[in-house]
Amino acid sequence: MSRTATLGAALLLGVASLAVAPAQAATAAPSTTTLTLSTTASAFGQTVTASAAVATSPGPAEGDVVFAVDGLAYKANLGGSGTATLVLPRAGVGQHAVTATFVPADALQQQGSASAALPWAVAPARTRLQARAVGKGLRIPTYLAITVSGDFGTTPRGEVGVGLRRAGRRVDSATATLTGTVLRVGFGRLPRGRYRAVVRYRGDASHLPAQRVVRFRVRQR
Repeated sequence: MSRTATLGAALLLGVASLAVAPAQAATAAPSTTTLTLSTTASAFGQTVTASAAVATSPGPAEGDVVFAVDGLAYKANLGGSGTATLVLPRAGVGQHAVTATFVPADALQQQGSASAALPWAVAPARTRLQARAVGKGLRIPTYLAITVSGDFGTTPRGEVGVGLRRAGRRVDSATATLTGTVLRVGFGRLPRGRYRAVVRYRGDASHLPAQRVVRFRVRQR
């Protein structure tokens, strides 16, 4: 079922529960829904779990819980203990609102209820930047093998810049655009000597900038 369909079904069930005649509604057991999040401040790509506890008197509560993130709904089954959990979908960097709504299996027996909205703040993820020099011979082209990934397995986008120095003087520089997590920046055949390469990832909307320094020596081969 699509997200839109799930949300539509939840709304229809909620409206149906409110449409019960006053005499019938009075006999339905009231309920309360309490929402908790494993964390309310996470990094992009970090797993966050929402839990809802539904209490009815008399109980136990029977039905489903519809979790909503910024209005997009996701249904979860209510367990025998009166709780439901959901790993929240990946959300973009920024502020989000999470709610949980109990939708009873029988609106004549139990009343639905909704939790208070909880804030969920998503910050940019740290970037893991690794680089190593390959080749490093007078007759062998030298290149940098660069790996860029998010702290929680996400894939950064944007540009990586490399500055190459020998004996304190700039020898070469290059800029490349990430199309995946692995990048190769070549410098051709370099003269003998010691080199220092500064690799800078400039960051994107979901990932923080990062920098790595690589030192290597070109020898006769």
